[in-house]
Amino acid sequence: MYNRRSKFNPLWNSLVVGGIHKGDKFLGYVDLRGTTYQSTTIATGFGAHLAQPILRRRVEGREDELTEEEAVEIMNECLRVLFYRDARSMNKYQIAKITENGTHVSEPYQLETEWGFAENIRGYGGQR
Repeated sequence: MYNRRSKFNPLWNSLVVGGIHKGDKFLGYVDLRGTTYQSTTIATGFGAHLAQPILRRRVEGREDELTEEEAVEIMNECLRVLFYRDARSMNKYQIAKITENGTHVSEPYQLETEWGFAENIRGYGGQR
């Protein structure tokens, strides 16, 4: 990444790095300019604008109290908001879980969505 950045042709990456080492949890962020920070919740791209406020409200200050089921529910809420607000998104995704025993990435699954309400919105689709 440094070589590409030095040639003024950087990889336009925003990376989230997470892990556990000797019981210490780590969640960090790094971007193409080398900007880094650590936090208990991180979102990138459009999620930094729409999902991060949800994560702050539902997670920060309760990191050690959350159950896995509640964490998945929060992720589903964030991803549903992002799906409805971004025309380029998909409603299929995977969730990764990091523990002291290693990592586990879920099978792809589809978020339940409902577009029936859009039929009544003037200007939606072929309506005039």
